[in-house]
Amino acid sequence: MSNAEACALVEGQALMTVKGRPGRVGALLGAGGQGEVYHVMVEGLPFALKWYHRHYVTLDIELRTRLERTIRRGAPTPDFLWPLDLVEIPGSGSFGYVMPLRSDDFRGMRDLIAPPPQRLNLSLADRAHVCLQLANAFLELHAGGFCYQDINFGNIFLDPATARILICDNDNVNIDGADASIYGARKFMAPEVVRRELLPNSRTDLFSMAVLFFYTLLGWHPLDGKREYSAALLDPDTEHKLYGTEPLFLFDPADASNGPVAGFHEPIVARWNSLNAELRALFVRSFGEGLRDPSARVLETEWRAPLQAIIDAAFACPTCGYEHAADWRGDRLTAPAACLACGGPSGAPDALKLGRRMIGLTLGRRVPGEALGLRAGAAAAVEAHPARPDLTGLRNLGETPWQATLPGGQTHPVAAGQAVRLLPGLRIDFGKQTGAVCAAREEQTP
Repeated sequence: MSNAEACALVEGQALMTVKGRPGRVGALLGAGGQGEVYHVMVEGLPFALKWYHRHYVTLDIELRTRLERTIRRGAPTPDFLWPLDLVEIPGSGSFGYVMPLRSDDFRGMRDLIAPPPQRLNLSLADRAHVCLQLANAFLELHAGGFCYQDINFGNIFLDPATARILICDNDNVNIDGADASIYGARKFMAPEVVRRELLPNSRTDLFSMAVLFFYTLLGWHPLDGKREYSAALLDPDTEHKLYGTEPLFLFDPADASNGPVAGFHEPIVARWNSLNAELRALFVRSFGEGLRDPSARVLETEWRAPLQAIIDAAFACPTCGYEHAADWRGDRLTAPAACLACGGPSGAPDALKLGRRMIGLTLGRRVPGEALGLRAGAAAAVEAHPARPDLTGLRNLGETPWQATLPGGQTHPVAAGQAVRLLPGLRIDFGKQTGAVCAAREEQTP
């Protein structure tokens, strides 16, 4: 950014949106290669204004047309900080757009892999929740005939307290198949984009999204194995090979030439082995067939079930706190017998089987109402007995009674506010859904 363009707008300066809404420029919030972002007030309400550098408007000749189309289309979901209206200031030689203001509670997703103390230490379930929200948000975008073009850590923010996401920089969004305005960030680009064979589209978005999921869950890039470790210098030519002409998955089941390095990748291997088999299979497809064939890439809807399984059944080792994602095989929750970090007993929990879902019955777990066919919000909670901490029960947080059938066949109601002791074989009729408590099955570590 040149000195001439620094702080192109002045605090207190009047503005008018294209739709005729008056406002006033506030403090500068940040600046980058495309422009500056200001806090503004429009008709008495706070917003953010992205104001483009004059040279960028000259370079991106389709920018205004793209933004006008984006504004007409409207945000696919509330997860997008979507452009709302254009702003022009006579004589400025540029323009901008207003969008919702991002709360200070949100942090950049890049902080998930930042060194301490900057690093965000989200739970495994929260990380899966972040990925699930992203899958649903990009599904809605793609279903409308658009593509994002530049999925990467820098464009997505999250609230550490709630794991809620916000997708920013939506001036990149374009009609799927139209000429792209940007190639993206190299480590998130699909190989065909790195090789400059194709411009970004919805299928390259799917690849970038899978890379983002791998980073979010494992804290590592899926193509960084022996080759990246052995590289003397990660110069542009080396990166072009790693991510463009010779990409190979770190956990490729048919080719170990880019596999994990002993003494270096152990934390990544442990986390990989802790994930459920269905999720690992999607990553193998994304970075196996999906490297070579865009049509083989994993669709947004395919990520939902394995990610929800982590949200429902992740549990922590009672000794060291390392988190594992239990697997659902048959009618039982399966988990490693030994913790993948410390080697002690993993403490795999029993589970509540609810149709096609398995919810781990870890202490403090809250069962969502939608899993029981009820309204949103927590409908049940796993609690310790007040006098016998070694015994756990499921408390009814709803307003209607349950009908519990004990392993011996006796039945009794569980009124609102009451709890029933959790034992394998217990069945509970929640009204619109019936659940059964299943003992965990422990297996040897992979």
